[in-house]
Amino acid sequence: MKKILFAALNSSWSQSNLAFYYLREMVRDLDFESVLKSYTLKEPLMQVMNDIYLQQAEIICFSAYIWNRLYLQDLHRELGKILRDAIFVIGGPEAGHFKNIRNTIVIEGAGEAAFRELALKGFSLQAGAQFRSDPLPLNKVPFPYREEDKADLADHLVYYECYRGCPYHCAYCLSATDNRSEPRFELPQDKELLYQELDSICRLKPRTIKFIDRSFNVQKDLAQAIWQYAIQHGEGQEFHFEIYPDLLDEQDLKIMEQAPEGRIRFEIGIQSIDPHVLGNCGRHSSWEKSKAALIALKARTKIRIHADLIAGLPGEDYASVLRGLDELCSTEPAAVQLGSLKILPDTPMQEIAKARNYLWLDNPPYQVLASDALSYQEMGNLDDFAHLLSLYWNKEEYPELWHELLQKYPASEILTALSDIHIKNDLPLHSISKKRRAEVMEALSDRLL
Repeated sequence: MKKILFAALNSSWSQSNLAFYYLREMVRDLDFESVLKSYTLKEPLMQVMNDIYLQQAEIICFSAYIWNRLYLQDLHRELGKILRDAIFVIGGPEAGHFKNIRNTIVIEGAGEAAFRELALKGFSLQAGAQFRSDPLPLNKVPFPYREEDKADLADHLVYYECYRGCPYHCAYCLSATDNRSEPRFELPQDKELLYQELDSICRLKPRTIKFIDRSFNVQKDLAQAIWQYAIQHGEGQEFHFEIYPDLLDEQDLKIMEQAPEGRIRFEIGIQSIDPHVLGNCGRHSSWEKSKAALIALKARTKIRIHADLIAGLPGEDYASVLRGLDELCSTEPAAVQLGSLKILPDTPMQEIAKARNYLWLDNPPYQVLASDALSYQEMGNLDDFAHLLSLYWNKEEYPELWHELLQKYPASEILTALSDIHIKNDLPLHSISKKRRAEVMEALSDRLL
């Protein structure tokens, strides 16, 4: 019996790798021993190498993402020296960087059906091969988790999906060219199966159940059924959803009003409040509708809101980004992320960026250095603001003070004052102690109030 090692390289100890749980179940009935091991990028390369070596697996599987690809390239190269007979199988968005390498098979596209087909062939493809198979629809992919996974997944972030595809096709997103429309469940006939799977996940006692569906509430009936489940049966877990705010209506809000504190978190991508900028990258959203939804959620529910903006979108200048920041912060979500645009491979944004003479990092995370409307220095200033938000807003240590400050000043002016305090006191934008943060916020209060 050959041994398959699914070696997950996660960004932190709390994460898990949904893809490998799927693949394990795809070969459950075949004559293989399957072992899942999780590592983090903070672990020394030699320690990870040694642990993988000791597994003595004939087939070693990795998922390549923008957050782990550079580490994985080093690890894969060195493992190839000491495990000369092992077959490496690599999939994921960054798998293309591992093509044409000895004893390495690259899976292109969806991996479940392709991996089973490889297993049935004994992983005997020619070295350096690329492999693709017709994908399974999501409702044919087996449920990924088992009861015995609790030892590894308790108190972790566990991923789950109910839908593959996204109708919005934003140019910067990996789903931009994904034309699938694959629900895992059709209500009402699949509602019992849905609840059985959710029950199984809850028994694993994860810290957070994160639904990876793009624009989760596109399927309105399913979204409401899952929210109601989370409210009624989800004690002990936080349920995380990425939603499209324009779609929220009064019925949704009435359901959300019932959610206890700490039960549901919404990730809401605003990205920009300028409709012209959004149109430049194929996104169509109304800031007026989004703002009304954010205000209603804040006023009427205990839902924790994580809201995102993106700096560097086509045609958006510095003043426009700051206006968006001021507007978004005025709704006072629990967390505000000001991210820099990433020019992801195989997305339409690559061609847009080339046509508009963008500059960006050659390697992951492919972050924009300068756009058609933002200089490198302006991108740097906005990145500083992003770090200040992480330090002084997103930790939720001073919500009352932020509320008081926002009655007098726009968020961008407050962040400028915070930046001045950091510069004056030669403070870094990382690793500030809680005591030092308190001193900075006291200085900010003295300065502005």
